[in-house]
Amino acid sequence: MEHPEERYYKLNRFLLSVTGLWPYQSEWSARFIRIVITVFMLLCIFAQISSFFTSDVNMDFLIESLPMFVPTVGNLCQLYTRVVHMDKFKELFEHMWNDWAMEKTDDEIKIMHQHAETTRLLTICFLVLMYMFIMGFIVWLFAPEIFGVTLHVNESRLRTLHVEVYIDKERYLYLILSAACIIVSLAPLMFLATTSLYLALTQHVCGICELLGYRAERLFYVIEDTAERDLIRGTKINCKNIAFLIRQHYNVIQFIDTIETCHTIPLLMDLVGIVISISLYLMQVLTIFENTERGYISITFIIAVLGYLIIPNYMGQKVTEMSSSICEKVYNSAWYDADVSEQKSILLIMGRQLHPLVLTACKFYPMSLPSFKMILQMAISYCMFMRKV
Repeated sequence: MEHPEERYYKLNRFLLSVTGLWPYQSEWSARFIRIVITVFMLLCIFAQISSFFTSDVNMDFLIESLPMFVPTVGNLCQLYTRVVHMDKFKELFEHMWNDWAMEKTDDEIKIMHQHAETTRLLTICFLVLMYMFIMGFIVWLFAPEIFGVTLHVNESRLRTLHVEVYIDKERYLYLILSAACIIVSLAPLMFLATTSLYLALTQHVCGICELLGYRAERLFYVIEDTAERDLIRGTKINCKNIAFLIRQHYNVIQFIDTIETCHTIPLLMDLVGIVISISLYLMQVLTIFENTERGYISITFIIAVLGYLIIPNYMGQKVTEMSSSICEKVYNSAWYDADVSEQKSILLIMGRQLHPLVLTACKFYPMSLPSFKMILQMAISYCMFMRKV
C-alpha cells in the first residue's frame, strides 16, 4: 500500500517487515519471519538456561548471565504482544494516511512534514547508533578468536558466554561464532522495529496536535472597519472549522487510546526488564576495579539501555504537552465572543485540559520524563539492595 507521504516511513516499514510486524505484508511472509525469529530466540534461551545446570551457579554467575537472558526473553515478548494487535496497527496506519489526505493549508502541510521528517531522522540515528554498538560488541567479544590474541595467559580462546551448546567449542569454534553473530545482530531488530513504530505514531500525534492548535488560534479574528473611523471588534466564526476542530480532537483522543492499547503491556514488560538489567549492570560497574573490562562493557550497555528507555518516556511527555497545548490555545482565543451554542462546543475541548492525555504502561507507569527519573532511582535502589545481600 503506497502513499505519497510514506517516504518518511520507509525505514519504519523495512524494520517492521523484517520482524513480521508490518500490517500490510503477506500473511505467509509474516508468519515465516516470525517462525525464524522464534526459533533463533528459543535456541538462545535454551542454551542460556542449560548453562544454569552445567555451571557453578553463584552471585557472580547470575550478575553476568541474567543481563543477557532478559533481553532474549523480552525479544519474544515484544514480538507476540504486538502480533495480537496487528488489526489495530493497521487501523492506526489507515488513520495516519487519512490525516495526511485531509485538506490543509501550506503552513499546516509544513507542520506535518516537519514531524514526519523528525521521525525519519530519529529512526536513522537510533538504527546507526544501535548497530555501531552491536558491531563494537561483536569485535570485543570475539577479538581473541579472530586475531589469535588473548589478554591473559590462562584465558580460553572463547570467552565465557554463559551458554551451553553441547558441542566441542574448540572444534566448532567458527560455527559457534557464526550463530552468536546472527543472534546478536538479529535480537536488536525487534527492539528497533517496535521503538520506531512507537516513535512514528507518537510523532504523528504531536503533528496533528500542533496542526489543531494552529487552527484553534485562527478560529476567531478581529475585523476592522475604518469607514466609520472606529475599530469595530467583531468575531467571524466558521462553524465548519469549529466542527472540524472538535471532530479531529476526538480522533486524536481515540488515536492515543489505540496506541496505549497496543503498547501498554509491552511497555510494562520493558520497564521490568530494564530495571533488572540496569541493576545487574550497575553491580558489574561496582566491581570495575576487580574486572576493568567487564566494568567498561557494563557502562556501555547501561548507556544503550537508557537510550532505549528515554524514547518512549520523552515521546509520552511530548504527547501530553502537545495535546494540552490545543486546550490552551482555544482558551486563549476569543471564544467568549462566540454564540452560546458555539461556546458549548468549544468548552468540550477546553474541558479536556482537566484530564490530560497520558500514555501509560498498564495504567501503572505514566510515560514521562519524571517517570524516567523514577526508574533510574528504582534500578539504583535494587542494585544497592542486591549488593548488601
